[in-house]
Amino acid sequence: MVSVLFKFLATTIKGMEDIAAREIEELGGCNIELKSERVFFQGSAKLIYRINIRSRCIHKLMLILDHGKAMSLDEVYHLAKSIEYSEVIGLHQTFAVRTTRVGKHNYTSIDVSATVGQAIVDYFNEVKGARPRVNLKNPDVEISVYIKDDEVTIGVNTTGESLHRRNYRVYDHPAAIKTTLASCMVRFSGWHGEEFLDPMCGGGTIAIEAALMARKFPPGFFRKDLAFTKLLFYDSEIYKDELEKALEEVDRSCFKICGFDLSPKYVNGAMMNASSAGVDDTISFFVQDATREDAYKTVNAKHIVVNPPYGIRQYRLRILKDLYTRFLKALSCSLSGSTLVLITGAPRIFEEALTCINCKIIEIRGVKHGNLPAKVYKIMM
Repeated sequence: MVSVLFKFLATTIKGMEDIAAREIEELGGCNIELKSERVFFQGSAKLIYRINIRSRCIHKLMLILDHGKAMSLDEVYHLAKSIEYSEVIGLHQTFAVRTTRVGKHNYTSIDVSATVGQAIVDYFNEVKGARPRVNLKNPDVEISVYIKDDEVTIGVNTTGESLHRRNYRVYDHPAAIKTTLASCMVRFSGWHGEEFLDPMCGGGTIAIEAALMARKFPPGFFRKDLAFTKLLFYDSEIYKDELEKALEEVDRSCFKICGFDLSPKYVNGAMMNASSAGVDDTISFFVQDATREDAYKTVNAKHIVVNPPYGIRQYRLRILKDLYTRFLKALSCSLSGSTLVLITGAPRIFEEALTCINCKIIEIRGVKHGNLPAKVYKIMM
């Protein structure tokens, strides 16, 4: 018997789409197609549960209801009206429509949301003689619309709030990196459980994500509000089975994962976060100055992943270049031959600092760190 393949769209970090796609393939996705910040793929219904439970690199998973072309709001309406919404939304539930639009159009995202919302209301009035209520703030079901030029994708959000909100953070670092970006950077480094270091760890996100990855602990375990639990086709037995399988694969071994920071306050916060995530027994955090060679005396990490300070508003350019230069010199003297993955919003200054050491740039990627453009460097020290 041939199993039915459903169509999905996953949102992810711009510039890390292939990293997310590789993870999706490992989890069972097929027929994968990459777009900017989006990964389209196919797979069984179980992926709704499996990806939301296990994925470290995506933000939201959309089950695609229909996909087509539309140039006008009328065409958007007709595409939306053809969908069988009664399979995902009950009359007792509330719904909202959220639109993401890329390209030039003679209508706004708000116009699209209103048009699709009207199509849903008209569908239910015709088919059921009644309609679910709209709740724009806290809907039971979120219909997602993605428009790029004349391509329109309409689906249902199976995730709810972005998966980067792991819910283990009890200490909020003022410049914390997204957990999904941290995970993408760890995977990008090629790390497979060897000794690992984040020498400017802040609140500990990169080290914690590495530890969760090494232990195969499902990040979705920290989430109690996944949106698929409110969809009509939700199967609690399949969800329970997928969660139990993920937890059975957890490896409680200890790995050599280390984090430094110059601030005792940040190190204490990182330790609190690691404890909340259940990985404090496999991460060592220290107050150390990453720009000094003696900080690395007891470390033999082959993979270093770091999000150093780079806010142009907080650091004068001369000071920032000096920080990068001293850090790279200390690292090259102490951990020559290791792989460094570093993110910066000041690439010109970082590349100037790179000239002070003998290293090989393996790859550079343009990404977004929050709403700021940044670059991720992979370097052989």
